[in-house]
Amino acid sequence: MARHEASASPAGVDFHLPDEILAVIPTDPYEQLDVARKITSMAIASRVSRLEADAARLRRDLADRDRTEADLRARLADSDARLAAALEENVKLAKERDSLAATAKKLARNLSKLEAFKKQLMKSLSEDNLLQLSETGQDHDAEDNLTARVPSWKDEVSSSHSSSGASSRSTKSESTYGGRPRIDGKEFFRQARTRLSYEQFGAFLANIKEFNAQKQSREDTLSKAEEIFGAEHKDLYISFQNMLNRNQS
Repeated sequence: MARHEASASPAGVDFHLPDEILAVIPTDPYEQLDVARKITSMAIASRVSRLEADAARLRRDLADRDRTEADLRARLADSDARLAAALEENVKLAKERDSLAATAKKLARNLSKLEAFKKQLMKSLSEDNLLQLSETGQDHDAEDNLTARVPSWKDEVSSSHSSSGASSRSTKSESTYGGRPRIDGKEFFRQARTRLSYEQFGAFLANIKEFNAQKQSREDTLSKAEEIFGAEHKDLYISFQNMLNRNQS
């Protein structure tokens, strides 16, 4: 205790050091300075070590942030490239769409013109065929062109009323074809012109023309007629078939 008082009171200054520390401090001032230097060095070294550790940690964090930034920049560049490619593709597709739309409109106009031309052509062909049929038959009736190689339907109908033999044959024919009423060629062509479209009637006239020119058989003529009339005009086909059968008998 005397050493403690001797070390603390020569100058009359109280440093407020704990007794435990004062008990181990040497009494010699130079020795005290040496201890103080060592303590200061230890404190500084500890502080420096802590600061270096903090600096290393901060450097690692900074490096991680740099890598993250580089990765984000690479992603951003890739996204920009994709966006530019998508915009370019969008512009290309828009041009193709406009081109296809223009082509579609042009094709629609051409199709409309072709349809109109087709209708006009079929109408013209039908009128020409009707004119030819009228010029080649008696009394300008189209049915006479059909029967250019066989007796006239109207003559057959007249003869069927003038003889009993023909009457019995007519009765047999009606029963054979389902009891349907017989119509002459003029009435048949009138119904065909009324009920068939221009295309159908034109095809039918061409079919008759081939038959009259002996370019196709009766069976082929009937087959084409059945295809032209279809199920909707089955009765016309049956009438046409009956007339061919009667004229051939």
